Amino acid sequence: MIQSKKLKKGTLDEFILRPNPSMPWRVIKKIYLFFFMFILIISSILYNVGLYLAIPFYGIEVLLLGYALYFTCLKSTFYQIIRISSRLIEIKTIQGKKIIKEEFNRDWSKFRLVTTYFNRPSYIVISDQGKNTRVGDFLCESERLELFKKIS
Repeated sequence: MIQSKKLKKGTLDEFILRPNPSMPWRVIKKIYLFFFMFILIISSILYNVGLYLAIPFYGIEVLLLGYALYFTCLKSTFYQIIRISSRLIEIKTIQGKKIIKEEFNRDWSKFRLVTTYFNRPSYIVISDQGKNTRVGDFLCESERLELFKKIS
């Protein structure tokens, strides 16, 4: 997903690149609660029947499901901000609280769309003095082409 903003009367462009969101936290909590209740009902039925050995495995299943849903939500906190001004190109890669900031001189840097072969996705590279930085790896192919048209 690409959000673009023009700041300071056209002298500064800002692009916010986010992966396509999986599900909001509220929906994931509801799904987890539903599965938790469903597994709790099954395990209580098994307890009443006398099958005690299956109950710990249902507990492990609930914990693994919670971990998988939490990990999916953490992946959606990753995004990139590209600011293009008259002199600088600034790229911030943000994942949770971790921020990586890179700056490039606009006069010396170049945007390239590298196409690959054998059904592999292309990627956008900003190169400056031998330093290459990939941008928007998590975007789909059509969004990547749209971004390249906007920034070059």
